[in-house]
Amino acid sequence: MDKSLSKVGEINFKVSLSFPGEHRTFVSKVADILRVNLGKDQVFYDYDYQSQLAVPNLDAVLQSIYRKNSGLVVVFLCKEYAEKEWCGLEWRAVRDIIKCKDDDRIMFIRFDSAEIDGLFSIDGYIDASKFSEEEVARFILERIQLSSNINA
Repeated sequence: MDKSLSKVGEINFKVSLSFPGEHRTFVSKVADILRVNLGKDQVFYDYDYQSQLAVPNLDAVLQSIYRKNSGLVVVFLCKEYAEKEWCGLEWRAVRDIIKCKDDDRIMFIRFDSAEIDGLFSIDGYIDASKFSEEEVARFILERIQLSSNINA
């Protein structure tokens, strides 16, 4: 048994990734790079915690991870994100972070120009069609570094 396992609800992640399954290949590569640079328990990527996410009331667990236990929440936006129930649940936590004027904790990556309720033309984002997974991961690491410098 791996004694190094941490309970997902007790970890304070440096970054959490919110995305629809249709873009898992791209996001998985980004997550791999982030884990190498930050450490396994510093990145919330759902596949890394499958056994712990197979629980009743998963919605409450995810809300807590995104809202309370994440330094930076990276949201990979697209048509599918706007349509998915689970993404909608995660989006509620993101909107609450924005409501609390904690904007530095949110980073948007867009795969397309789909309309997303609560996202406006004045909201900045990275266009995923213009950058590789490695470049997107580097942008995320830069944001984390900037946040660390501000909070130091």
